[in-house]
Amino acid sequence: MTMYAILETNNNPSETIRSVLKNMLSEKLVDVVLVPFKTEYSSLPMPTLIADPEKMLQAQPLAPAAPFNAARQAASVLRYPTGKKVAVVLRPCEIRALIELAKLKQCVLDEAILIGFDCMGRIENDSYLEMAAQEEDITTSFYADSSMQDRITGICKACEYFQPYGADLTICLLGMPVMEKIGLMAGTEAGENIIKSLGLSTVEQPEGREVAANSLLQKRTEARDKLFSETSEKIKDIEKFQKTIANCLNCYNCRNACPVCYCKECVFLTDVFAHEPEVLQRRAAKRGAVKLPADTTMFHMTRLAHMSHACVGCGQCSSVCPSSIPVADIFRTVSAKVQELYNYVPGRDISESIPYLVFEEESSNGK
Repeated sequence: MTMYAILETNNNPSETIRSVLKNMLSEKLVDVVLVPFKTEYSSLPMPTLIADPEKMLQAQPLAPAAPFNAARQAASVLRYPTGKKVAVVLRPCEIRALIELAKLKQCVLDEAILIGFDCMGRIENDSYLEMAAQEEDITTSFYADSSMQDRITGICKACEYFQPYGADLTICLLGMPVMEKIGLMAGTEAGENIIKSLGLSTVEQPEGREVAANSLLQKRTEARDKLFSETSEKIKDIEKFQKTIANCLNCYNCRNACPVCYCKECVFLTDVFAHEPEVLQRRAAKRGAVKLPADTTMFHMTRLAHMSHACVGCGQCSSVCPSSIPVADIFRTVSAKVQELYNYVPGRDISESIPYLVFEEESSNGK
């Protein structure tokens, strides 16, 4: 039986999780916790590394916002072993990205306790700040009012991976009366040890969780299929693709926001694409005119070729685009086909090899 504990929330699910994280620090079950945190300067919760249990009061573990995909921040804390136990509270797409980074030797997870939660989606940063200015506790309001949940990003509405893979502990919200109680489920032996050490009473997993998960999955899958159909039409040939990305400024915000785009030296920041004036002038002479910035189509197609197997669908690339290009829609649509081809779900299993790095010998019959 999966180890499962019920936690009373008393109309404040965030406070309940803060209490669990605080006790993990107080009881020395972990040395530090990486968790979204509301600072005195902004309501937008930023990933923050907390060592003092008393500092947990401003943590926002369930906030419906993510200023960026925090997998890179988690990877920076877990870059190499330090002898310290690090608990990281991440959304499912962030955990999947972190697992991909671990496969790419960007971090090690031996000392990590991965804590995920059933993700109802995130609200864009500017909208979240507007709502936070009007709501005393936007997180509690979000989970209490389903109409607020309709304001999540379009890419979140089409995400079928709303439950975490590979988490040691999962904060269970689906199928629960969140204002009254939530669940804490262990997915590994490390997670079980924490539940036992915290002295939490365990029960059988509520049947309503699976029903609620299947209902949300159906809704998300329908939205995903619609997104794929509409986006496929927008990019079905090179002319339509170029029209869709026509307003690209070559700011590279999408590349910078992508949690799995990890190259220390990007080819687009090298001499390969730092064209000399004579090159641009020759192109203009040959074609009659050359749009600047150049190579925007090449940039997006190269990123698709490099990253489509690893896209976790967090949508941050669209969120940071100043030209409102539906970058995430394009990536999710193309990535779905690539990942299906390889039967690969990024971040599903740390032992699962990255498809591009696996070479299979031909069998004797040549297949």
